[in-house]
Amino acid sequence: MQQYSTAAVLTAKEKVEIMKFPIPEIGEREGLMKIESCGVCGFDSEAYRYGGNGMYQLPNVLGHEIIGRVEALGDEAARIWGLKPGDRIAVEEYIPCRQCDNCLTGNYRQCFETRYGAMSIHDPRTALYGGFSEYMYLHPHSIIHKIDSEASAELLQLFIPISNGIDWVHVGRVQVGDTVVIQGPGPMGLASVVAAKEAGAGNIIITGLSKDERRLEIARELGADHTFYADTQDLVKEIKEVTNGKLANAVINASTSPQQLATAVELAGERATVVHSGSDHRPTQDMIATNITYKLLTIKGVLGRPKKAVGAALKLIESGKYPLDKMISHAFSVDEAARAMDIHAFGKDGCIHVAIVNE
Repeated sequence: MQQYSTAAVLTAKEKVEIMKFPIPEIGEREGLMKIESCGVCGFDSEAYRYGGNGMYQLPNVLGHEIIGRVEALGDEAARIWGLKPGDRIAVEEYIPCRQCDNCLTGNYRQCFETRYGAMSIHDPRTALYGGFSEYMYLHPHSIIHKIDSEASAELLQLFIPISNGIDWVHVGRVQVGDTVVIQGPGPMGLASVVAAKEAGAGNIIITGLSKDERRLEIARELGADHTFYADTQDLVKEIKEVTNGKLANAVINASTSPQQLATAVELAGERATVVHSGSDHRPTQDMIATNITYKLLTIKGVLGRPKKAVGAALKLIESGKYPLDKMISHAFSVDEAARAMDIHAFGKDGCIHVAIVNE
């Protein structure tokens, strides 16, 4: 095995550098994986555009939508994870500390002590904590899923958006026959279409902008019943028309526009649930609180996804039931990571979802 790993490092705002790092010695409860593919996430793009955020410790090896194969394992790690060298795995970004209140109450998604794709390259153990690399270190607290050895690694790296969609539809309490409105046809919105279809929703509606025509076309191919343009159409009027005035049982806001949360409240029907996933740095204007009160709405924030949703997502991808390959618009090597980040962060070249792929 080689002694060094090439990796893409976010060093500053809009700056990604290619570096080499020594591959660490692997202890009894540790492991090493060889990366096959890793998706670019909206959090990666946010860190790229703004020079970091609350989770990213710059400089850091990017990438947390990680698919690869076990390269080396300590004996205790092999026993605990039930793995052997050569097994294909998906690794979640969370590395629970197992000591803070969030971890001890089962809310490890809110533990930010250590996580993949965000750790400083100056960590005393190793810099290899990200998926935009040839190899990645497996921490003893890693959350690992063994997956199909023959399925497409490039498709499997969609497990984060797909599992998010599955969880958000669950949080939205979607029942068979319900109407679901999804705001934003990015990877998370498209994944929510698939999840709503799997949950038995009777009427799946997704909204976007005029520039999102291709994304909305893909949404229809994935199972959306109606698509509307938020910048040229009266969404409340249009959605009332296709729901006989009842509006939505669940609204999933997968948009980064702060105004869309206010719009979500308008599109929600009586006793509906609004699921809000967006992160922004601007105030939301024109929220009509009376709508929340008189409709008896539930508004739920979501951050990431639980382990069980990841397992369900991986099985759904492996099934080949949906044309998920249409969600992947670009694939680049680690050496091309700077270009990948620029395209994803600024929505260039018809970008939908971007993958970093090792041959």
